[in-house]
Amino acid sequence: MNVKLAFISSLCSSFLGVLYTTIYYQLLFDFSTVLPIWKVAFGLISFTLILSYVHSAFRKVLKHYPTFWFGLTFSIVTFVSILYPMIERVYVDASEFYAGFAIPLHFLPILMFFTFHHLDTQK
Repeated sequence: MNVKLAFISSLCSSFLGVLYTTIYYQLLFDFSTVLPIWKVAFGLISFTLILSYVHSAFRKVLKHYPTFWFGLTFSIVTFVSILYPMIERVYVDASEFYAGFAIPLHFLPILMFFTFHHLDTQK
């Protein structure tokens, strides 16, 4: 994926994550003391950019089906990463909602990566 598409996908991931977080904080429960919005934005931008660079490494190293192996690897990584919000203890009111809030954020980077990956002309 070229740098421009990687940047656009990371900004879209961050925008959707911040929008989701803001709406969740207003409608259900405000976890901003545990997870401020700037951390959500920074985390999503960083991870989506990292995904695009790791994908380019997969394309250089693997000759057969690099995007398939990349997708399989990071689908597994994403599913494993949702264990963290499920076992993390959050010491605020309504802490039972924290896992339901944080888990969708884990899927945004890989979702945005694959959304914009098809626009890459360097395949």
